[in-house]
Amino acid sequence: MSLRSLVLLLYLLIPCSAQAHDPAPAEHPSWLRLLHYDSTLLGSWQSSVHAPDFFLTPHGRHDPQAEWNAWMQTRSPDQQRDLACRFPARVLISQRLTGQIWPVPPCVEYGDWKKRLDFHSLSLVYSTAYAGNPASVLGHNILKLNREDPSTPAYVESGLPLLDYGIGFLARSDPQDGPVFYVLNGLLGGYPGFFVLQPYYELVNTYAYAENRDLWELEIKLDADERELFLAHIWELIHYASAPYHFTHVNCSTMLLEILEAVRPHWNLRQRISGLVLPHAVMQTVAEQQGASNESFWPSQRRIFHEHWRQLNGAQQEKFLDWRDGSDAVAVADEPLVLDAIMDQLNMQKSRLDITEQSRLRVQEDQILLARSRLPASTLQPPDRSRATNNPLWAHGLHKFSLLAGLEREGTLLSLRLRWGLHDLLDEPQGFDPYYHINFFDLRLRQTTRTRALDYTLDVVDLMSLHPFERVEPSGSWAISAGLHDTEDGARPHVRGSYGVAWEMRADRSLIYALPTTKLTITSFEVGFRLGWYHAWTARWRQLLEILPRQSLSRKDRVHWDWSWEQRWSLNRSWQVEWRLAREDRWQSLVGIGQFF
Repeated sequence: MSLRSLVLLLYLLIPCSAQAHDPAPAEHPSWLRLLHYDSTLLGSWQSSVHAPDFFLTPHGRHDPQAEWNAWMQTRSPDQQRDLACRFPARVLISQRLTGQIWPVPPCVEYGDWKKRLDFHSLSLVYSTAYAGNPASVLGHNILKLNREDPSTPAYVESGLPLLDYGIGFLARSDPQDGPVFYVLNGLLGGYPGFFVLQPYYELVNTYAYAENRDLWELEIKLDADERELFLAHIWELIHYASAPYHFTHVNCSTMLLEILEAVRPHWNLRQRISGLVLPHAVMQTVAEQQGASNESFWPSQRRIFHEHWRQLNGAQQEKFLDWRDGSDAVAVADEPLVLDAIMDQLNMQKSRLDITEQSRLRVQEDQILLARSRLPASTLQPPDRSRATNNPLWAHGLHKFSLLAGLEREGTLLSLRLRWGLHDLLDEPQGFDPYYHINFFDLRLRQTTRTRALDYTLDVVDLMSLHPFERVEPSGSWAISAGLHDTEDGARPHVRGSYGVAWEMRADRSLIYALPTTKLTITSFEVGFRLGWYHAWTARWRQLLEILPRQSLSRKDRVHWDWSWEQRWSLNRSWQVEWRLAREDRWQSLVGIGQFF
């Protein structure tokens, strides 16, 4: 073969080879991500969107090829104009995949809407956990459209970010449902989920003020084409998309990940998160893909108030408490620091009420503002971001495996623990609020030399809210857990609930608690106390001592005194050294390692 013939053959083969590896439009990642398709365990396609109006064919939710064919077979100018208004993002993607210009002009209604939402960049927002709602104990994610550069101090300080817009995926729950039905519907997809676009100040009022949750923002910079595709896709979602809401996998985090994947299919965000999709993991995964990026922090109203409360001296704090008990503004009229703290308190109270219920508070607010206007500027400092340890980008892995070995009274003991999520008191605290404790699917296996049978305990859920008691904000602490434990008669379910008080001895470092407790199983009912002392010796070394006297009311047995003393040393964000000394029916002493993943 001559050199000329060889060159000609290569010239003919290379385009054919490239074409062979180029996916068909219906299988192109841009098309699949735009319609929220994902492959099932059986290899078929399924969209996370359930709404029939989101598809052009009856089986479109499971057939990307049929959807593509229906899209390309649109012939009538009226149909083309209708689809351009319904699905502007599909117009953009089909033009990019085929090189053909959509034959009718862009939709005027969509164009006007797009102009009003012109934005500079996106921010992925993390709202910290809220114990008042089972759907929010893991946190929440939102996407925010930044109209200006969020890294500009003047823009942040001006308050203009409140005029940005936020996008979320929410569940439409039934307010008549009790806690049990609410949790069951949330787990089983009993509530419809929908996309909402609303002014950011409404979201700040809900999360930062009414629910007192800090907001962390991570900027995502998009080019002009990506911004155009993003807005077009949001238009489609808020008008035509819905899906059953699941706390575990079709939630506020997964659906926002899919929006980002529609704009940047190569990120493959969903595949980078194993198991349940949690807001912490979403923030970390996007940060890894985005690289260095601007972060910002919006403190909750409660954090603002407590920062200001700590800056008052003893006499000023007493004046504030006198005002709170008697609502007497005259007594504090000459104290600007106290008046500012009172305004913070009024803002917290107003945010929990409907506007029609705020009349009494607004009268007090007017009196305080009038008195405050006669005094010089305040010296109260805003919340120090460095004191907020709950930045999700600092958090350890959300799953954990531990292996410990040691001794018990009758021989050696091997203990294995696998926890699917999320964080307990003794884990590395960075990335979480102080005294944060929420575990689920926590399995403990124990094997001793005296028996060949495995002893196990499975906590399906284990929550604890330790809220330091303060005169300025008296509140209780609580804990609840439910799961299975092994007995001589087989597996037995258990439910344990506690409620009491906690006192902080050193800010964010040391706390004691006393929680009266009840425990219910099929065969017994116990009452007792849960007395504990948590202390962080250093940033990497923590300990927890618990004493649990308990008595079975069903068997009229004597009081049992169980106790445990645990310490953990963090080597880094992934590894810990663990030590445990306990008496739970028998003595145990264990040491080992734990790894987050």
